[in-house]
Amino acid sequence: MKIKLLFLFLVLSLLFLRPTHDDRTWIERAVDREFAYYQKRGISQECLDKAWALLRKKPEFRRYKIIDSQVYGESGKIKNLLELLVKTYPIPDVDFIYFNEDRIKKSFVKRHPDRYKAPIFVSAKDHTLSQFILFSDWLYDPTEENNGWNFLIGQINDHQTPWASKFDKLIWRGSPFDGKHFGMYTFENWTTIPRGQLVYQSRKHPDLIDAAFSAYPYSCSTGDFERCLREMGPQNFVSQQDQLKYKYQLLIDGVTCTFPATHWKLLSGCLPFKQDSPDIMCFYPELKAWKHYIPVRRDLSDLCEKIQWARAHDDEARQIALNARDFALTHLMPEHILEYCGAVLIRYASLQTFKPKLQQEEISSDPAQF
Repeated sequence: MKIKLLFLFLVLSLLFLRPTHDDRTWIERAVDREFAYYQKRGISQECLDKAWALLRKKPEFRRYKIIDSQVYGESGKIKNLLELLVKTYPIPDVDFIYFNEDRIKKSFVKRHPDRYKAPIFVSAKDHTLSQFILFSDWLYDPTEENNGWNFLIGQINDHQTPWASKFDKLIWRGSPFDGKHFGMYTFENWTTIPRGQLVYQSRKHPDLIDAAFSAYPYSCSTGDFERCLREMGPQNFVSQQDQLKYKYQLLIDGVTCTFPATHWKLLSGCLPFKQDSPDIMCFYPELKAWKHYIPVRRDLSDLCEKIQWARAHDDEARQIALNARDFALTHLMPEHILEYCGAVLIRYASLQTFKPKLQQEEISSDPAQF
């Protein structure tokens, strides 16, 4: 009897002592998730050099070092970000590899599972690839003011259309690039690929969807341009500002998660519909279905149904749109991107089991040029 009472007391104690909420910031949660794989393993010089020996001849991989607040590595947008980071935060010395492209395939690791044990920084990834670390998008340059995400923030904020004045249709413009279907569009399969299916549904349901390719699939357009026009509809450019006149936006993968489309659509004040996807950016786990977006199936088979729901529940739809905009304002502004990247580098540095140092050719190079 005493043992049973003691057991009951322990169970109740655990229940009452369990934290009732997570008081970490979203950046702290994200960084904890990203480095869970390395928390006990650490990051060694040996594993980093072993990976780099295999990757250094591949132009999409780059190696960066920060030594005494000086950034060494290939010039480009990521180096611009790193140089701004060291001016903003006390970044420790680090030595890391960055993937300067859209998406690493899962097969990349499966081919050589023993060789790639070093963390590789990426823009986006399949959520199961725990050894890759989500970082800033390779297309983002925080120093750009007349282009890219920084420029779009002002454009979106300055061209808001009141909710009641928006068209109650979903609008989308984009290229025929869908992850594993990259470059595989044909006249026979284009309606079975998500972005193609979206354009096809627009042709069938023009009252619900206005979707068009910004360019026809290459294999189709070079074979029969007139058939593209006949089956896929005309190409017509619509600026982001004009897209704000529609209530509904779609977050749909290209090669992987889209940047900066995902960012500006969340900021837009429109209602985001988000395609189910295994790929994530650093803030994706913080997005909540039915709070920040309307979820739709990977193949978009329920998209029309969800649009009709939004039309029938306009007040709820407007609130989700407001929540999405608030999310963008508190997670996706340039200062949040910098803060997240700074936190990633600080955690990375804490897990290095070595002191980063420069090679002879780096010592003799001007860090601004290297």
